[in-house]
Amino acid sequence: MNRIIKILMERDKLSHEDAELQVSAFFSEMALDLNQGGNPFDWETLFVDEFGLEPDFFEDLVFALV
Repeated sequence: MNRIIKILMERDKLSHEDAELQVSAFFSEMALDLNQGGNPFDWETLFVDEFGLEPDFFEDLVFALV
């Protein structure tokens, strides 16, 4: 997740706190949904739309679930 936070800070000029909050909120919603049987491919699309990053950065969040 740190790579995503760093990019948001550099690219979007967010503070560390704001970038971390944005990523944490997304991660929490995703984790809850996936634990209830949600589809990770739906979240990948949402990730790309919300953060404007390539899907390979989504793997950072998925691996954090393990």
